Amino acid sequence: MEIRAEIKQVLDSNKPTKAFADVVIDNSVVIHGVRLGENEKGRYIAMPRERWTGKDGQENSRDVAHPISSSARKQIQDAVSGAYDTFLLNGAKD
Repeated sequence: MEIRAEIKQVLDSNKPTKAFADVVIDNSVVIHGVRLGENEKGRYIAMPRERWTGKDGQENSRDVAHPISSSARKQIQDAVSGAYDTFLLNGAKD
């Protein structure tokens, strides 16, 4: 499986979220809005979520897309993390 990531937005803050990326899988599927976070345990990804309020007024959410296996999650995380490192090294491309 070929996975590549492109950093779309880098946040300049002390909050855990560091960047947002688009992830392309096998040049066939794109997932927009994958979030890269960082905390004391290291980097992690969070998949894009949809949120809605149910008829009972309760707020609900779920991932729009997500990896099925831990190896797929690791591949996506490695691609996003690598793209972020490259972005930081080279800066934004115009």
